Amino acid sequence: MIKYLFFDLDETLIDIKKAQNIAIESLFNLYNFDKRTKLDAFIKKWDDLTDFHYKFYTTKQISYEEQRRRRIIDLFKTYDITLLSEPIDIYNIYLKEFENAWTVYDDVIDTLQELKSNNYILGVISNGDYNQQVQKMQKVGIYEMFDYINTSSQFKYSKPDPKIYETIFKMHNIAYDNICFVGNSYKKDILPCRQLGIKTILIDRKGIDYNDPELIKVDTLKDIFNLIQSNA
Repeated sequence: MIKYLFFDLDETLIDIKKAQNIAIESLFNLYNFDKRTKLDAFIKKWDDLTDFHYKFYTTKQISYEEQRRRRIIDLFKTYDITLLSEPIDIYNIYLKEFENAWTVYDDVIDTLQELKSNNYILGVISNGDYNQQVQKMQKVGIYEMFDYINTSSQFKYSKPDPKIYETIFKMHNIAYDNICFVGNSYKKDILPCRQLGIKTILIDRKGIDYNDPELIKVDTLKDIFNLIQSNA
């Protein structure tokens, strides 16, 4: 019987892509990248650099600050613009805009309140820096709703390695058959949890066809409570 609902954070509960786009547009305008490229292409390049360098952080090869630094260096190098400030100082301009733009999706608060009112125990498992993920949750008003908050920075492993899930659930002494994990990534959330025999729900706001007959997915978190109740 499901007693625990664990969630991914970024792109599941928090609209992080929207915040990133707002923040990177501020750099685009401030440093005159518009003379070298279009905004859409600039955002795409930032997304690619983020994905590339973040992998080195999640696999424990570089620090959290170093992946930030490398993203800025490579961004300016791509467009042949000379760095006249320290990369971290420039990143901090981006970071301020990024933090100001953090918001939850419009289906999050009501869903979490409904689950809490029906005595489900809630947790978060997220790749990323623990302090920043907690900061996000506090800023958007969902921190107090969660009993467990864990991120990859606390462990040897990161998603999609099933060991991060295994380690966390063992640490909290939670049986797999009492858990449902909800996330937006088929690769990082659904497959590793399924490998452990944990029930999963994919939140798919983009309408992607995964060609997986066993996949349970929703396009809004508001469907989660009824879905769990019907499969209890």
